[in-house]
Amino acid sequence: MGHPRQRVPHVKEKKVPRNRIRSPRTRPGAGLRLARVPGSLWQALGAVLGAIAAGVIIVVIATLFLVPRILGGDSLTVLTGSMEPGLGPGDVVAVRGIAPEEVCEDVSIGDIVTYYPTPNDPALITHRVIAKTVGNYEDGTSCRLILQGDANSAPDEPVSPEQVRGLFMYGIPAVGWARSWVEDNKILVFSIFALVAAGVYALDRARPRTRVRAIAGALTAPDTAPPSPDGNREPGADASLRARELDLRERELALREREIALLEQKFHSTATASTSP
Repeated sequence: MGHPRQRVPHVKEKKVPRNRIRSPRTRPGAGLRLARVPGSLWQALGAVLGAIAAGVIIVVIATLFLVPRILGGDSLTVLTGSMEPGLGPGDVVAVRGIAPEEVCEDVSIGDIVTYYPTPNDPALITHRVIAKTVGNYEDGTSCRLILQGDANSAPDEPVSPEQVRGLFMYGIPAVGWARSWVEDNKILVFSIFALVAAGVYALDRARPRTRVRAIAGALTAPDTAPPSPDGNREPGADASLRARELDLRERELALREREIALLEQKFHSTATASTSP
């Protein structure tokens, strides 16, 4: 005679309101907030203008001083109008250096040359080559340059290769007077430059930037504890919710284990009944 079958009671799971459960998993990026630091349009505009001004200053310095010096020449301020309309008073000309033995071969008619009018005269003249003579001269050179200003009606005295200072490369209009003023007021110019640099730095520091700020409790999902009547969270609400959540999980596991045990008991009872004579 078989054993009577046992009915496994149905265990109902207790449903927990979803709005009272907090997930222990960390959401990607939870607690990280992008905060935009407020800034002024005028500050950004000032920073851009300051950067442009700094770039222009660097280009001017390189054009006036670095490039000619690297090529063995110099930059000179035009003082007269003998080369007008191409070059006028106040313009700056950049010349590259040339060795005396290279003048007769490298200088051609139409080139603009800077030269010393006499050996003891430090003033330089920049005129155009209109002719060139070839021969053996007392100073050991093999040519003479005939130069004339574009605005002059008569040529200069023949120029020896030993007098040539350099060949014209390019000119910058109306920069010579500013250059002369800078050379006469170096301390003032340095002070102004320092103030401008400090202002650009301050404006750059004040520009709007995107910063990432970490918020307390960033490793967990947002707290869903109900607010207190005054609108603030109750102290210890977060810890209380976590404890309740763990308790509910333990109860759920206990119910699952009980259900499994009952199913195993039913299985063994059925197997025993089927094998009985």
